[in-house]
Amino acid sequence: MGLLHYAVTSDGEFIEVPNFFRLSEHRLSKLQARLANRQKHSKPWKIIKGKIAKLHQLIARQRLDWQFKLAYHLFSNCQVIFLEDLQIGNLVRRCKAKLGNNGQFLPNGQSAKSGLNKSLQDAATINFLMC
Repeated sequence: MGLLHYAVTSDGEFIEVPNFFRLSEHRLSKLQARLANRQKHSKPWKIIKGKIAKLHQLIARQRLDWQFKLAYHLFSNCQVIFLEDLQIGNLVRRCKAKLGNNGQFLPNGQSAKSGLNKSLQDAATINFLMC
């Protein structure tokens, strides 16, 4: 399991990561920008908030459906399946802050790691392992 290929079988089949969140990210950012311009708890704010929730639900359901179909494909075609014991929570943890001599924060690479964290969460390997 990985970010480039979701899974690799022994007969050379590479299963690509579908990236459902990355495909819907643009629509989500547009809705969130519209939400920021509305007065909190007003009727238009609640409508846009519901649309954002529906989009998140759509992404989650797409991912779950794809994972169930992949699990069915793997279990019907494979005799032995090996899984890695990954600690996903440790992989997506934020970088520790670095302090300089004058008390200011130094660059620690968190901005580069945030894209990796988003991809790890989008792949949702922990959900697949529980299928």
